[in-house]
Amino acid sequence: MNVDTGRSPVSALPDRREVILPTGRVSYRQAGSGPDIVFLHGLAGNSGTWMRQFEYFADRFQITAWDAPGYGCSDTVTPEIDVYGDVLGAFTASLGIDRFILLGHSMGGVVAGNFSGRYPDRVAGLILSCTHLGRNQRPSAPLGAKYLARLAQYEEMTPFEYGRARARSMTAPGCAPQILEDFAQIAAETRKEGLEAAMRAISEADNRTPFASLDMPVLVLAGDLDKTVPKALTEGLIAAVPEGVPSFSVHYLPGVAHAPYMEDAEGYNKLLSDFLLSL
Repeated sequence: MNVDTGRSPVSALPDRREVILPTGRVSYRQAGSGPDIVFLHGLAGNSGTWMRQFEYFADRFQITAWDAPGYGCSDTVTPEIDVYGDVLGAFTASLGIDRFILLGHSMGGVVAGNFSGRYPDRVAGLILSCTHLGRNQRPSAPLGAKYLARLAQYEEMTPFEYGRARARSMTAPGCAPQILEDFAQIAAETRKEGLEAAMRAISEADNRTPFASLDMPVLVLAGDLDKTVPKALTEGLIAAVPEGVPSFSVHYLPGVAHAPYMEDAEGYNKLLSDFLLSL
């Protein structure tokens, strides 16, 4: 279901801002007013990932999308998932955002799950998008073959070639040209130090323990053609969500892969809207 209007909302993105934390800078985009939603992007993303969500939700919510450590203008931090979660906590607190709805996609979902289990009182609702529990790899072990191949690709290609390669590999066949172009532009901004650190953090992450403390409504979204985070990893995450959470729902979006927020923004945003209305 790769339908696009032919119009890119890139120009409608709010400008980047920055805060300075003890761990360094964090850059972000923010727009709208109302209840707070915080968006966390994946390995090939940044705060611009959420262009179609800014456009759709900013009239009803305050949308804050960070650039993860090492992305955008954000400084790198120690590549440990607890550190990323603590930076998220300090970042939101610095903006006066105490309790919020949290959406994490892929790598951002690993951070979101970690944060939500460790600081459940701060999360009013959790959306886990195309993500997993972490790869539970032994600390300091070599990165997996797929991550090493991606780093080699980054070194061998120009930024935009890399962006286009990521766009093709993470979307479903027949994806609309404008979606591919938007995705490629965002992925082309990737910085190697941020990519490598994030790979290390999610490779060594194991969110099974934090998940045991989840006590907020949870929504899991996935693309039914996603090969980046295959269904087995999604099912492992689903199984780890405690039975006692206030509400829990799972949706596989048909005909899309690892970027449903762009590939089928209409369907993705509708599912988000339904969840937000239920809170």
